Amino acid sequence: MKDINILWFKKDLRIDENEALNESLKDNDILPIFIFEIEVWNQKTHSRRQWQFCKESIIDLRNSLKEIGQPLIIRTGNVIKIFEEISSKFNIVGIYSHQETGDWVTYKRDQEVKLWAANKKIIWREFLQFSVFRGNINRDDWSKNWKKNTERELIKRPLRINPIDFDIGKIPDEKIFSFKKDECKGSLKGGRKKGIERMQYFFNEKLNSYSKNISSPEKSFDSCSRLSPYISWGCISLKEIFYKANLHKNNNSIMFKSRLTWHCHFIQKLESEPELEFHDFHPYFKNSRTKNTELLLLWSQGNTGYPFIDACMRSLNFNGWINFRMRAMLMSFASYNLWLPWQDSGSELANKFVDYEPGIHWNQCQMQSGTTSINTNRIYNPIKQGKDHDPDGEFIKKWVPELKNIAIDFIHEPWLLGKFNCDEYAKLQYNKPIVDISKTSREARKKIQEITQKKGYWDISKKIYLKHGSRKKKVLNKKTKKNNNKKQIQYELNLGI
Repeated sequence: MKDINILWFKKDLRIDENEALNESLKDNDILPIFIFEIEVWNQKTHSRRQWQFCKESIIDLRNSLKEIGQPLIIRTGNVIKIFEEISSKFNIVGIYSHQETGDWVTYKRDQEVKLWAANKKIIWREFLQFSVFRGNINRDDWSKNWKKNTERELIKRPLRINPIDFDIGKIPDEKIFSFKKDECKGSLKGGRKKGIERMQYFFNEKLNSYSKNISSPEKSFDSCSRLSPYISWGCISLKEIFYKANLHKNNNSIMFKSRLTWHCHFIQKLESEPELEFHDFHPYFKNSRTKNTELLLLWSQGNTGYPFIDACMRSLNFNGWINFRMRAMLMSFASYNLWLPWQDSGSELANKFVDYEPGIHWNQCQMQSGTTSINTNRIYNPIKQGKDHDPDGEFIKKWVPELKNIAIDFIHEPWLLGKFNCDEYAKLQYNKPIVDISKTSREARKKIQEITQKKGYWDISKKIYLKHGSRKKKVLNKKTKKNNNKKQIQYELNLGI
């Protein structure tokens, strides 16, 4: 049988800046393959909008590989069974792929593939997709290692791949998956070509308005890079983006790079502790919140009765993306004001995000829910956020048409209209607030405080910091030191591109 190497594409859908591809070609012909795994795609965190972006990226990747000699092989099903099929026709010498820090399902799958390869005496070589490192890492050295890897020289695409006689397969019909109806008409198109176009547009046209517009849910759609789905699916590498950013010497470029640096920091947490997808960072928060499917659905649909919350959620439902501040606000509202488990609201948000990245997503869900114990708790006031970032209510009126004719004085708090004109307020076809944010915010603070005062809380918190905390910025909470004689290590969130 012919000796080959398998090049296993996962979330690294490009041939440029692809170390696994270049290394796999050094000693044998390669069989480049992407596998649509039904178990992965049927998770509640996955959705048709993500599949559509992935499909478009796969088509682009197949065309790129075809141009240099060998189209992408596509299969659907279980990875090991498909590798077994290949091994019946070829002698698999090695498997080459990028390292993936995915969700629990892909984590367990990789363990099974590793065991299968070892039993078959097949070498599986994994390469860094991001600056996220396996094994027992020292957080004190992490930033130095991150910088060293990120600044490595860019890798050029190979000129030629020898073709292999093997059925290339086809992209499966989406009907085999359990996707809910999901139009997402505003989503960006997938694929490296589209990603490069977006990157060029951002650096050439929009970088100078980045810092000014980053917090606005409306203006950020154009002024933010919107590169996150292309990063998540590996259409563009972080190294390529840093290279472009370094060509610009201004404060906006510095701010953009500073936010990019946090990308791998958060993924590293999930790499070091995969259970964070399900388990609270701090065990004292276990089962502290209450499931409520009715509240979860109203929040997920954008029917909470709080105009800015609903506008942001409906915009996200339509576009598959929203800026970071609004993501944090949506999660904060679910966790504090609705007191929902972060696992439930987090899953709802995950399948809405075309750029769903498990390592970032689940850490952010826990941060915005106050369960990490090493971050500042932020309970966002959606009324204040609306007035700050949508003062004239234009974004609200765009996404909450029920309020398009309401006076600007009441756009952020339509219930106040009832004090002046009961008849007009009664005619509004818009939900009344499903909770009292003043009351629920106060109750949430009290519940969080009660948990932090339990015996041993800060001892555990210190261990969490040593394992997962950033070394960029340390702040001593004097009140905590005075009352508990413990150090609460907190650092400033600086993420969102």
